[in-house]
Amino acid sequence: MKQLFSVVLFFCILHFTAQDSLRIHNDFYKTQENAMKILGGWSAINIASSPFLKTTSTESWSHFHQMNFNWNLVNISIAGFGYMGLKKRKEKYWSLNSLEMDRNKLKKSLAVNMGLDAAYMVFGAVLKNRSLGNPLDLERNIGFGNSIILQGGFLFVFDGVFLLKNRH
Repeated sequence: MKQLFSVVLFFCILHFTAQDSLRIHNDFYKTQENAMKILGGWSAINIASSPFLKTTSTESWSHFHQMNFNWNLVNISIAGFGYMGLKKRKEKYWSLNSLEMDRNKLKKSLAVNMGLDAAYMVFGAVLKNRSLGNPLDLERNIGFGNSIILQGGFLFVFDGVFLLKNRH
């Protein structure tokens, strides 16, 4: 009777461990898919609205939306290719060890991205302030600078939340 109980217990533990590892796998990829959808949605909104909002009376505003449009063409490409790549990687063979290695790589990548995002915001501020000494490029630099600050800020928050979602 003891042996039967041990065998049943072994298979129950094996079953629950497999379900738990599958949940971890699905959660990991679901979080990434949601992140790519959010990035794609943000980009689509910017791409769709920028041409309409570009035609305003303030000259720097048109440059702001020009930069937003171009910036988000890159973002939507990253989101699209990222989403397609996730679908392929999700179906490949995996183990808990390989999943943990992928999670660690993702965390490092997001930390580096957050550094780049902060650099974008600083660059936008420098570009914006640089315009004060050069009246010929004043409106363009203000518009481009504000756009880069906005996009860098969004990406900083986006990457930070994404990093927190993958901390465990």
